[in-house]
Amino acid sequence: MDLREPLEPLAARNRSLERRLIHLLQTTSSGVLIIDAGAIVEANSAAVHLLQWETPDQLAGHPLPHVFPEEDAARVRSILATSLPDTPSLNRAVHLRCRDGSILPVSAHLSRVDQDGAPALQIVISQTADSQRVADAIRSLAAFAELNPNPVLEFTPEGQLGYFNEAAGVMARSMGRSHPRDILPDESSAIVRGCLATAQERLRVETSANNRTLSWSFFPIVRNNVVHCYVRDITERKQLEAQLRHSQKLESVGRLAAGVAHDFNNILTVVQANAGVLRTEGGLSGPVTEHLQQIVRAAERGGKLTSQLLAFSKRNVLQLKRLDLNEVITNLSSLLHRTLGEDITYQFGYATDLPSVSADVGLIEQVILNLALNARDAMPKGGQLVVNTCLVDVDQAHVDHHPGEARLGRFVCLSMADTGCGMDSVTLSRIFEPFFTTKEFGKGTGLGLATVYGIIKQHQGWISVRSQLGQGTQFKIFLPAVDQVAEKRAAEARRVQDLRGSETILLVEDEPPVRWIVKDVLSKYGYQVLEAASGVEALALWHQHHKEIALLLTDIVMPVGLTGQELAEKFAAQKPALKVIYISGYSLQAAGRDFAILDGPNFLQKPFDGAKLAATVRRIFDF
Repeated sequence: MDLREPLEPLAARNRSLERRLIHLLQTTSSGVLIIDAGAIVEANSAAVHLLQWETPDQLAGHPLPHVFPEEDAARVRSILATSLPDTPSLNRAVHLRCRDGSILPVSAHLSRVDQDGAPALQIVISQTADSQRVADAIRSLAAFAELNPNPVLEFTPEGQLGYFNEAAGVMARSMGRSHPRDILPDESSAIVRGCLATAQERLRVETSANNRTLSWSFFPIVRNNVVHCYVRDITERKQLEAQLRHSQKLESVGRLAAGVAHDFNNILTVVQANAGVLRTEGGLSGPVTEHLQQIVRAAERGGKLTSQLLAFSKRNVLQLKRLDLNEVITNLSSLLHRTLGEDITYQFGYATDLPSVSADVGLIEQVILNLALNARDAMPKGGQLVVNTCLVDVDQAHVDHHPGEARLGRFVCLSMADTGCGMDSVTLSRIFEPFFTTKEFGKGTGLGLATVYGIIKQHQGWISVRSQLGQGTQFKIFLPAVDQVAEKRAAEARRVQDLRGSETILLVEDEPPVRWIVKDVLSKYGYQVLEAASGVEALALWHQHHKEIALLLTDIVMPVGLTGQELAEKFAAQKPALKVIYISGYSLQAAGRDFAILDGPNFLQKPFDGAKLAATVRRIFDF
């Protein structure tokens, strides 16, 4: 009996059915996985797409943990081993692990199939509306991490780096490393294990490399048994914090310096004023006079010291005096030698019969030192600094060359020329700009030459600069020359009898020694002095004697009660013709705040002697 004829139509029908089943398997929207012996055997296109693979061949052969989280993989193995012989199909909610590591919740229909004559597990995967939303959210979160401009990393339970986004790679490459693991903290593995063991995050772990500072924060995700890590480059913030601390430190030192200067000025005022009174007494022997002169000189040096303290704290006021510029430079020569160092030679050329200038000696010394420091920095390998003085008659050609600054007349010129590296025209055009510097970060504030420029402008002068690369730099400072003939005549006119008066003065000063000597000096010059130790006492005296009081001589800052400013405003409202002189151990800027004080006529900074006090009082009455 020939059976081939009936079997051929059956085989053909089976092949047709197989093709239809394969087509159905590949075209269905549900994912289908065939699992045998704990591994993926087959997968349709929908499953491949769902798990973010490209072809079924890439997915085939993967063990269960590559497709299922650990708990779900264990459940699938259990079903494969025990449930299939008795249960033809099961419905379960399971999770799948996608290729990018994200977890996808799905609804699965598990059934028994034959695979080459052996039982296998077929899983038909379908996404519910909720699971689709969850999957979309998971993918959105994954995209958030990947596209995040800040570095994001994930560590395995063993402390190994399992994932990092592109931003982390960019940060590593910017620091000269090829992989983010090369910039991890040394103790990162221990930190990860500790976070998972304690379920506590570890924040602000700082590391430094290539002049960069990184801050790492570790967050345990206990449910997923991983640790997420975020890192920030805080280099700029650390630099700003350091600058802020430095600024606060200088401000604190400045306040301390100003306080010391104030108290020291009160002491120096007593010394200078008493010495001045003794010098006016007749019949003193030569040795006694010389001792008094030494006291006065020491007090003047102390006054310069307090002026420097106030200058450091930026609380100084311009104290104009007649200066011999040659003498100022000579006094600074030893300091210049120490400042410049042994590898820089210097020479001085002094003009004879140089006129005086009207200037603040402390500020002029600051100008010279700043220029010397600038020259030293321009000569790192040594060189020469030449300092000259001369008298210049400025003509119209010079004025035309320096419009807006130079003017016709006689000026004392200070020249400082170095043999340093010099400057190009672009740098030269910006040297007086505040905060402009060519030095490395942290080695210059850019305020040195800006300060020089401001001081010279304040003295009604100007600066000219010449420089070329490789040929050094020359600064020329022009200060108005003092008319010595007119100055001599003015000095002769200020005789003691011209400083006398008979007006009534209300003196308000909280320091008893200062109050006593000021009253004693003014009384000797013929004035009637009412003294008060506080604003409250001053109010009482004013109530009794306001008609005869012609001048209020008051300290600005007092520890209790009304300040000198408040007293002046209150009394002036009642008597507009009242004259006011403020005295203070602080500077005008530190003490004056927001009310009007004229630098010369009605402000007297401590320390002062009797002659200066009397001259100021007389000047305010005659003003």
